[in-house]
Amino acid sequence: MMAEKPVKFVIFLSLILSLVAFWDHQFTSYLKEFVVLIHEICHATAALFSGGVVKGIALHGNEGGETIAVPASFRGSFILVVSAGYIGSSLVGAFLLRLGFQGRHARQTMILLGLFLISVSVLYSKLGELAYLTGIFWGVGIFVAGMLGETISILSLVFLGTSISLYSLYDLSDFAERLTETDAGILAFWMAGLGPEDLQNEEVPTVVVVLGYMIATLWSLLSVGIIFMSLRSSLSHEETHDIPSMEESFERFPGDLSPEAKLWLEKRGVDPESGIVLPPNLFQDFPPKDNSP
Repeated sequence: MMAEKPVKFVIFLSLILSLVAFWDHQFTSYLKEFVVLIHEICHATAALFSGGVVKGIALHGNEGGETIAVPASFRGSFILVVSAGYIGSSLVGAFLLRLGFQGRHARQTMILLGLFLISVSVLYSKLGELAYLTGIFWGVGIFVAGMLGETISILSLVFLGTSISLYSLYDLSDFAERLTETDAGILAFWMAGLGPEDLQNEEVPTVVVVLGYMIATLWSLLSVGIIFMSLRSSLSHEETHDIPSMEESFERFPGDLSPEAKLWLEKRGVDPESGIVLPPNLFQDFPPKDNSP
């Protein structure tokens, strides 16, 4: 259990510094593709939960991805599905990070997450393509890590949660560099009443730019807020342990009690034979004083 706040902070800071230092390393590129897959899965999950249909999930190999989905008929479903990418990734990262630091249900979470990734890859990505390979590779790895024990699972959850959260924040930089190509730009075109063909125009309408930056700002604030609140809660969380009662401690005491142990229990109001705490008036902590002259 990671119960000490300084230990949590050191682990988190070490992961952040390591990821930043190796941001352009080949291994980190695999990690980035995994986070992009999580982004696309969030789109697909929102589509399914809102009553839509998912046609497929694809990764393009340049830290970009695509989810082909048909949202439900009600108007708000499109907003929900498009918004789920950035917001959903932040929620997933924050959730895994919190579970890892709390040390609760770590193995179960890793096993279920691994099986979920494998299932989504098989169902919604094409055999042999990057999305399929990424999902299977990470799904099997996460599943195996979950089978290796609680400690490995806890460390893996903290690593995955930190990685997803960090990349989710880094991903927000797309809004400043290529707004119209992001989910915020797509949603802005839709809200302005423009169709997919308008996305190909070189000149972007002013209303789309304004709406795009408003949406991007809102998503950025929500993502940063989600990760910050989760991190703050995770780093300040202290694991509490139940203190056993005197009866429970007595029942767990192995073997016969020595005369000294029996005397010690009697002085503290515990019946050595049954382990029952006696009422205060039935015992005294110290021998009675001799008041005789």
